[in-house]
Amino acid sequence: MTAAVLTTPRGGGRGPRVRAHAASGVDRSLSDRVVVVGGGIAGLACAVALKRARFPVTVLESAKGKREGGTAIALWTNAWRALESLGVADELRAGHQELNQIQLCAAKQKVLKSFSLDECDGGPHEFRGVYRRELLSALESKLDGTDIMYGVEVKEATTSGQGVLLQTSQGQALECRAVVGCDGIGSRVADSLGLPKPNFSGYSAIRGVATFPSDLKPISNTVRQIMGSGMRAGMYPLSRSEVYWFVCFNSDSDWAKTCRKDDVLEKLKLFNDWDHALSETIAATDVESVSVGSISDRWRWGGVGVGNLTVAGDALHPMTPNLGQGGCCALEDAVVLSNCLARGQGTMEEALREYERERLKRCFPLTVRANIMGALLQIGNPIVTGVRDAVIERVFSPAHFLDHTCFDCRL
Repeated sequence: MTAAVLTTPRGGGRGPRVRAHAASGVDRSLSDRVVVVGGGIAGLACAVALKRARFPVTVLESAKGKREGGTAIALWTNAWRALESLGVADELRAGHQELNQIQLCAAKQKVLKSFSLDECDGGPHEFRGVYRRELLSALESKLDGTDIMYGVEVKEATTSGQGVLLQTSQGQALECRAVVGCDGIGSRVADSLGLPKPNFSGYSAIRGVATFPSDLKPISNTVRQIMGSGMRAGMYPLSRSEVYWFVCFNSDSDWAKTCRKDDVLEKLKLFNDWDHALSETIAATDVESVSVGSISDRWRWGGVGVGNLTVAGDALHPMTPNLGQGGCCALEDAVVLSNCLARGQGTMEEALREYERERLKRCFPLTVRANIMGALLQIGNPIVTGVRDAVIERVFSPAHFLDHTCFDCRL
């Protein structure tokens, strides 16, 4: 048997221990550990939560090194509560601007509704946009002494006796006490559990970060949503000089997989004549840095894990981004998972089923609501969208706009 090779991070002995994958063979060195598959937001958050609950944890990440991609993530009140439990909230707050205003706009000129978070029931509310890389870095800083094995791609997970057996693409079999699949929307662990593939929702998105001269950015202290017919956009400031933005448009399911740079530019041209500083924000973005993706979700009420095998984050509850809750719920997952295991009532298998019940009760309604909201926002009929805009302008009340963000995973 050849185990993974343990190396120390550059700059001294602090920080998570990093394992560089070695030769193939059966490895039972993880048989007493909870193994987290995936080193993204859900994976690192679960690892931090489990470590704080004194469970021995190892993270397996398919990439050769730390994840650096992605743009930004919207973090609402419920996410900040989870981050407080994980011990990284104050660090992230210090580097990211709190926003207190929301604007709902028509594509051309009109602001349909403008309100502050204080006008929404259930406050106080908190919103900040956070760079994904900085969130990952903050979480990783809490994994001092935890093994992170890079370059290990999990192909399959099966229950084995009282534990779980992982098969890697390198041909190795890893015995684990328990496994939490946090390997994203295309999760191999979810596939192993027989969970259906996420369903395409009918539209795709382009996301980017624009850079402006300091203090000259075209938006301040505001989350702005802009709606058209079959298209929409959003933006909010990340710092004194940077603005996160996205655009959504109806498309076929393969567009994001097959698009080239020219295709991306062609889609962005559709928003050239939109108001509310959208076009100038897109123009201030390096097109090479934008990300594209198809939007999909999975409606699942029960029957997720088996034995000591479960999933979290997008592997458990892929949802459309229309409520800004995908990443927020992944952070909640981590705290609820560790709480269920730390209670020590019954077996680990029973604790994992309790975790799944709690999370599906929370996330299933959000997934459905986000899907319906997205369908309404992507309507391409200008007559219908005109009625929609009129309703927002004349009837809409912000009182319940943020009800879904009032959840406290610490309770």
